[in-house]
Amino acid sequence: MRIVLVGATGNTGTALLRAVADRGSVTHVDAVSRRGPGRLPASDGVAQVAHHALDAAAPAGSPDAERLAELAAGADAVVHLAWSDERRASRATAANVALARGVMRAARGAAQLVVGSCATVYSASYSDDPRDEDWPRDGVAGVSVSQDKVGLERLADEFERRSPGVVLTRLRPGVVLQESAGAELVRRHLGPLVPRSGLGHDVPFLLWPEGLRLQVSHADDVAAAYLSAVERRAPGAYNLASREVLHGEEVASAIGAARVVTVPEAIARAGHEAAWWTRLVRARPDWLTALQAVPVLDVARAEKLLGVVPQWSARDVLETAARGIAHRREGWTPALSRRRAPGPDHL
Repeated sequence: MRIVLVGATGNTGTALLRAVADRGSVTHVDAVSRRGPGRLPASDGVAQVAHHALDAAAPAGSPDAERLAELAAGADAVVHLAWSDERRASRATAANVALARGVMRAARGAAQLVVGSCATVYSASYSDDPRDEDWPRDGVAGVSVSQDKVGLERLADEFERRSPGVVLTRLRPGVVLQESAGAELVRRHLGPLVPRSGLGHDVPFLLWPEGLRLQVSHADDVAAAYLSAVERRAPGAYNLASREVLHGEEVASAIGAARVVTVPEAIARAGHEAAWWTRLVRARPDWLTALQAVPVLDVARAEKLLGVVPQWSARDVLETAARGIAHRREGWTPALSRRRAPGPDHL
């Protein structure tokens, strides 16, 4: 089996490369990223991995677009994990539309397209009642990080109508973490306000926005789901997350915080926006709004039809992410490394 992995050097992409190295089902991976593999070690597993420095957002007819179409032609699956997270929301939206169109244009020649979506595609739900894949996909109004995923899936809807011979799979994880993404998490999203020394065992307090709850997954568990979706050529949409729902107390315990200080929602948002404008926090203010509105995910469909059950508990995921931040763990690729300044990444 041969797959084309677009966005191979990001958080989930690197985990998927590790997963295919351990299984015999995939024999060849064409790994595509805009800036190439960086210092990523050569795979010593079953699959042969060829890296291609291509911009998947390149316009139709360009050399990069033609080369991507050549790679996708006859592939068993194209996996779309590329995503741009620029500081200016309008630029991020334009980049992500171009990425989706470029990948989907090339994927017409493949047997399957696997789209890496996200739980933020769903309409808001503030209860702890689990929502399955039929929950409305209208996102959160006015929140660009949510509406960009809505736009991605609408392009996927269009692709499905126009390319009925290609199996379309959508995977919708919650928050995805791993130790080697610790440096990237701080660099791209959190910023210098996050304490590093003591994180994981000796933090005096945790500021926790009122109403926030999280479902997290380890990147290896998410990668296992992607690989299973390819192996089974499974159509449709699948939620991915640990079944555990974490509130402030559970998060504080996992990262070693002595106590939780609950911050009223309005104050948390105002503080986040002020920190963003002063560049103390790099995640755009609407990230907090999106996280507070994202539904608790019902993951029964993925467990039943993909045959995947998370091997990592939510607490263990947070502990390993905290360890990665505390010790400045970084990946080998430009997307996960501190060695290169963040830019308009197409992972």
